[in-house]
Amino acid sequence: METKTLTKSAGAAEQDADAKCRTAKAFENAGDYEAAVEALAGLWSGIGERPRIADLPPGIRAEVLLRAGALSGWLGSSGQVPESQEFAKDLISESIRAFDALGDQEKIAEAQTDLAICYWREGAMNEARVWFREALALATTPANRLRVLVNSTTVEISANCFSEALAVLDRAVPLLNGVEDPSAIGRYHMQRAIVLMKLGGAENLDKALIENAAASIHFEQANHSRYFARVENNTGLIFLQLARYEEALDHLERARHTLNQIGDIGTAAQVNETRARVFLAQRRYVEAEKIAFAAASTLEAGGEQSLLAEALETQGVALARLGRYQSALSVLKRAAQVAETAGHNESSGRIFLTILEELGSFVAPNEVSDLYREADRRLGNELGTETISRLRAGARLALSNAYADKAEVSKVRRSLAHEVLKCESDLIKGALGEANGSVTRAAKLLGLSHQGLCYILNNRHRNLLVARAPIRVRRKSVIKKR
Repeated sequence: METKTLTKSAGAAEQDADAKCRTAKAFENAGDYEAAVEALAGLWSGIGERPRIADLPPGIRAEVLLRAGALSGWLGSSGQVPESQEFAKDLISESIRAFDALGDQEKIAEAQTDLAICYWREGAMNEARVWFREALALATTPANRLRVLVNSTTVEISANCFSEALAVLDRAVPLLNGVEDPSAIGRYHMQRAIVLMKLGGAENLDKALIENAAASIHFEQANHSRYFARVENNTGLIFLQLARYEEALDHLERARHTLNQIGDIGTAAQVNETRARVFLAQRRYVEAEKIAFAAASTLEAGGEQSLLAEALETQGVALARLGRYQSALSVLKRAAQVAETAGHNESSGRIFLTILEELGSFVAPNEVSDLYREADRRLGNELGTETISRLRAGARLALSNAYADKAEVSKVRRSLAHEVLKCESDLIKGALGEANGSVTRAAKLLGLSHQGLCYILNNRHRNLLVARAPIRVRRKSVIKKR
């Protein structure tokens, strides 16, 4: 009887844990990460806490690890919690090993996708690509394959590989009809809108607005407030490109209001960085610098390097336009370094172009050439039209400064020669005065030979000849030589 009771109790615990995981995943898909943590009550308490899984069977144990790991990543990004992505990666990696022992390839693919997202947040683009590629090789269901493909575009967008991102999204199109989750479909439209916005041009921006409208509808259906706010932010960016600043700020204010309500300070910081860009366009430089600085401070705490680099670049531009050139140079160079450390060499190169554009007249001519070379080295060969145009402008600036630098060197040389002649003239004039105009005695005072001083006077300082004593003609000796 006791054995049957224990077996029944273990079975009930397993069913309870399974139900909690399913509920947590549903909340996670809707972007309600706090509710997802509450759903796991008794199994997991939150970031930094290890799940209580000792008495659970292997399959449920692996699922709890995955849910806790994925939520640690999302909540860590939302709250910009230090070291949260490392903690998330540890739990997800453990779940992958557990699913691998069970031979569950579909769950391995799901976990690998979450692991790739954590690496992307940290700016580790190469690692993220590897895990997305591994996940796609294992995923078979339409929902899982759609999730892998759509999320993998975040890496290509961050690396400014927009053609690759569009190609990936095109591969995802046939999967849409096999997926019923409105949040997943909304994310597809959101990512396509971002790529079109990044490509720029009136036609692409119009298409991006249409894609954002579709994404908003699906996120409203899914009650996904976080992604709805992100779409509002992206729409604000599109209106910024169209120079429709007040409309941009309206969308950004809606995004900010939503994110403040749910306490998502990480995404709110991204929205504030977008607002700072709009203020730059409106020449509201003081407000732009203040907001960009606050956004950078928030993003730095969470360790999301690519987003931090963007905020720092915006702050640097605001400082430059406020005339705080040295501070601007320091912030922009740090932005380039952060981008490069995160694996975004092209973004780093574009920041060096920003330094040239904003501070080209402030830095020394030889430093302009160095900045251009750094930009060119990082940007690579596959460049968009806008980047090529900026790079050419940078090249023209570097060339003009190189000529100016040579002219300045020539000017310095001429100035030096003039000063040397003046000093030489003063010394000779003083010596002649002390020697009462005697070249011979003046030469001795100067440590020169008589002939040497005469040469200098005749060739470099003829104006001093009046200061010398008149030359006395020697009379011939009256004594005859024998």
